[in-house]
Amino acid sequence: MHKEKQEIFDTYAKSEGFENWNDLIKLYNERVVITLSTTPDIELDEHIFRACNLVQQEQQEKIAENIKMHTPYEDKDCWIDKDSITNPENLIQ
Repeated sequence: MHKEKQEIFDTYAKSEGFENWNDLIKLYNERVVITLSTTPDIELDEHIFRACNLVQQEQQEKIAENIKMHTPYEDKDCWIDKDSITNPENLIQ
């Protein structure tokens, strides 16, 4: 995984009380082994979606900033609105 993405995943995991992302995954993997469950862990899925959304938000912000810096138009009314790129509707549901 790309270093910046890994850092976002680790930061997310820490905000949820884990040491890092691998620690979070390890806990859920151990839970599956202990319970002999073969069904997906909904809570783990939610963590994965939340962490992926953070990565996506970061990427959207970088895209928005890059567009803002490289737009050929001096008229700011022609600039793409950052909020249209960093839109909550773009998140994983």
